[in-house]
Amino acid sequence: MVNPGAFRGSRKEFLMGEKAAYSAGMAGGYDADALALIQRRYFKRYPVDLPHHEEPTAEHLAAVDDDAPEPEPEEPDLDAMTQEECEAATKELDKRQTILKFRRAVSCSCLLLMLITNVAIVSSKSNVGWHIST
Repeated sequence: MVNPGAFRGSRKEFLMGEKAAYSAGMAGGYDADALALIQRRYFKRYPVDLPHHEEPTAEHLAAVDDDAPEPEPEEPDLDAMTQEECEAATKELDKRQTILKFRRAVSCSCLLLMLITNVAIVSSKSNVGWHIST
């Protein structure tokens, strides 16, 4: 069975819709800024806490405001927690930060390849890396 690619559904539609913005950024010499804006818009629509295999609801996508500032994540009140609760909350924050770093790195690499070329990016069955399928 053929791997459908790293980005599917509305994620792929969103990224393909950003090709013009990225091309304009490259032509204007501000490609890093254009990429950062695309990532910011991507994470507003597809939050870190949303698994890759789940699509956001139409209501969520319709409610996205690209001009609104990002809400700061709530910091746990360590003084009001037990030791076990503190450790669990800290682990959860660390896990979220790790996922965010990974997704930004993967999305940056895949986004660049997807936007620069018109190809599908798929992972190999052996999970040893990425290859390009035209």
